[in-house]
Amino acid sequence: MCPTVQEEGTTRGTGGGSSLSVFSWSLYDFANTIFSVSILSYFFPLWLGDELGGGADLFNYVTAAAMFLVVLTAPVFGAIGDLRQSRKPFLVVLTLISVVCVFGMNFFGTVTMAVTLFVAGNFTYQSALIFYNSLLPSVAGERGTGRVSGYGAAAGYVGALSALVLLTFFVTDPEGVRSLLGPLGFWLDDEEQNANAFLPTAVLYLLFSLPLFLFVPDRRIREPRPVGVISAYRGVFRTLREIRTYPGMGAFILATILFTDTANTVVSNMSLYGRVVFEMEQAEIRNLLLFSTVFAALGATGAGFLSDRQGPRRTMMGVVVLWLVSVFLATAATEAWMLLAVGPLAGIALGSTWVVSRALLVALAPPEKLGEFFGFYGLAGRFSAVTGPATAGVILTVFDGLGTGAYRIAVLSLAVTLVISFLLLRRVPDVRPETTVREFSG
Repeated sequence: MCPTVQEEGTTRGTGGGSSLSVFSWSLYDFANTIFSVSILSYFFPLWLGDELGGGADLFNYVTAAAMFLVVLTAPVFGAIGDLRQSRKPFLVVLTLISVVCVFGMNFFGTVTMAVTLFVAGNFTYQSALIFYNSLLPSVAGERGTGRVSGYGAAAGYVGALSALVLLTFFVTDPEGVRSLLGPLGFWLDDEEQNANAFLPTAVLYLLFSLPLFLFVPDRRIREPRPVGVISAYRGVFRTLREIRTYPGMGAFILATILFTDTANTVVSNMSLYGRVVFEMEQAEIRNLLLFSTVFAALGATGAGFLSDRQGPRRTMMGVVVLWLVSVFLATAATEAWMLLAVGPLAGIALGSTWVVSRALLVALAPPEKLGEFFGFYGLAGRFSAVTGPATAGVILTVFDGLGTGAYRIAVLSLAVTLVISFLLLRRVPDVRPETTVREFSG
C-alpha cells in the first residue's frame, strides 16, 4: 500500500471530513439538482418542445448527444483525477462552464442555440459529477458512506423542491416578478415564459456550489503522477482489459447501465409523459414532480441508512425491484390521478438509486483507482443516458401512429432492462465500503 499523503491543510486521524465538509459536499447536490430539474426535467423540455416547437423526439436526441460526449470522456476524467490526486479544480471549471451555458439560454431563443447550449451545459454538468462523487470517501469517514451519500441526495431533492416552487414564479407570473425586481427584471419574457427560469437557475447553481469549492477537502492517498490525455486513455483501456481482476466490478458496471437507463429515461420524460398521455396542465405536471420529489428525498435518506445497515448490494437489488413495480404501474395507468399515485414509488426508487450505487462503487473499487472507476460509473450512467432517451425517441418515432400508445410502449420497454440488471446484481459480492473510506480518512 502506498503511504498516505494528505493535502495541505488537512489532518489525519480525524475519521473523515468535518461536519462543515459533509454539509458543503451535500449542498453541491442541492445545487446540481436545481440544474437537473430546470434543464433536464421541466422548464427546458417544455420550452424546447412547446415554445420553440422542437418536439419531444428532438429533446431525447439532444440529451443522447450530450451523454455521448460524456461516454467518450468520463473514465479518462476519472483517471486524470487519480493520477494528479486532484479533483476539485476540474469540478470547479466544469461547473462554471455549465452555469454560463444555462445563463446564455435566456438570451438565445432559437432552436439551434438552445440545442447547442443544452449539449454543452449538460455535458459539463454530467462530467463535474465524476469528480464530485470521487470526493465522497474524503468526507464520509465514520458517519458511513451510505448515510453521507444519502445526505447529499436528500439535499438534492430539497433543491429540486425549492427549484420547482421558486422558479415557477418566474415562469407563471413574469409581470409580477418584473414589478418586484424593477430594472433587474429586464430579461423576463412574456411569451417564452419557460425561458424565464434559466437565469435564476444559473445563479442558484453557482451560489450553492461555492461551499464545496471552499470547504471540502481533496485528500491524496499517494503522490501525484505525471498525466497526459493519451497515457490516461491507455490506462483506462488497461483497466478494462483487467476488469475481471476486480471482483463484481464488471457485473456492477453492466447493471448500472441498465438500472440508470430507467432513471435517466424517467427523469427526461416525466413531464412529457404527463402532458402527452394524460393531457396534464403545467400546474399538474409541477405537482407531480413536487409530489415525487418529496418521496425521493425521503427515499434517499432511508436508503443511505439501509445501505450502511444491510449492505449496498442487497439494498440496490431492492431498489431495482421498486423500479420494476413503478414501471408496470405507470404503463397501466389510465387516469392522471393514477400517475400521481405512482409518483411516490418512482420518487423513492429515483432517490435511492444514486445513494446506494455510489456506496456500492466505493465498496468495490480499489482506493487508488476510485476516480477512474467513478469515471466508469459515470460512463455507465451516461451511456444509459444515451441509450435510454435515444431508445425512447426511436420508439416514439416508430410508433407515432399509435398516439399515446407509443409513450406507453416506451415506458414498458424499461422493464426488460430492470430484470437483467437485477440478475447481474446477484453476481456482485456483498462487500462494504469501510476499507476504502479508512484509506482516505487516514
